[in-house]
Amino acid sequence: MTDGPIPSHPGRPAARALALRTALLVDDADAGADGNGPTTTAADAVIFDLTFGVVPRPAGQREGARESAARRIATVAAAGRDAHARVSPARSGEMEGDLRAVVRKALAAVVLSGAEIAQDVRDADVGIRRFEMQRQMPAGEVRLIAEIDSAAGVAALPALLAAVDRHSAVVLNVDGLSVDLGFDGDDILGGPAIDHAMWDVALAARAASNGGLPWIVASPPASAEQRARVAARAREFGAAGVFVATEPEVRGLNSLFTPEAALVEAARVTVAGWDRAFGHDRRALRRAQLLLAQAGAIERRERVR
Repeated sequence: MTDGPIPSHPGRPAARALALRTALLVDDADAGADGNGPTTTAADAVIFDLTFGVVPRPAGQREGARESAARRIATVAAAGRDAHARVSPARSGEMEGDLRAVVRKALAAVVLSGAEIAQDVRDADVGIRRFEMQRQMPAGEVRLIAEIDSAAGVAALPALLAAVDRHSAVVLNVDGLSVDLGFDGDDILGGPAIDHAMWDVALAARAASNGGLPWIVASPPASAEQRARVAARAREFGAAGVFVATEPEVRGLNSLFTPEAALVEAARVTVAGWDRAFGHDRRALRRAQLLLAQAGAIERRERVR
């Protein structure tokens, strides 16, 4: 199995892929959050949430949450797990402060909440690069994961993905989209409209110019049962993973989103035979490369358990 980045096409380097079958969402919006973070989780990634939702918080409480997240990110990364930070969008006026706190060598990716227009990801890209430079980090070391939670975001997703080259994945927040569309909170799947959104996100992620991106699904406020239903439905549309809120959810959903061994082997054969089939089926090569990148990231993740 591959153990490194898979280029989007021969000759072009690409960022290391992230294992994203399950991403454990940790609320760091409480300034009193202490501890070392979930260093023994079986989840592929731990996401420290700095967005605070829609409830205004005092400045001191927000700074306390940022300081807590920075400490816990370092501890999670030291334990060999990918640490991510979910940050506020630029229009909130809080994104720069969030990024200043968390962009460090320990951070694998920034999850940009509420992305709706191309400028949102450009602002995040510029902000991340500013702090990478200040901390003498290589350009692009911290990856970007755009989170879509509205009809506007779904419609603009192709433009978002084309705007910068820092993307490593896309998140579709089904709960946020359901609220935006006015659906009853009792059923976050929302019928055909959510299926349509999943399909749109799957198409945009597959068509991304860097050879395709994985996409994952989120429904943070939902129950574990609802999250499992959303995950199963998203898997049918090709999703690579799901946000989770509790450790008991992790192992079953890791199994759901682990690529089948036969598919990984077929992808390896496709890539190995590329020279003989050059120019014949570039799309098949890209699909194989994306699958091998995901499988390699999962293998690296499993080795640290």
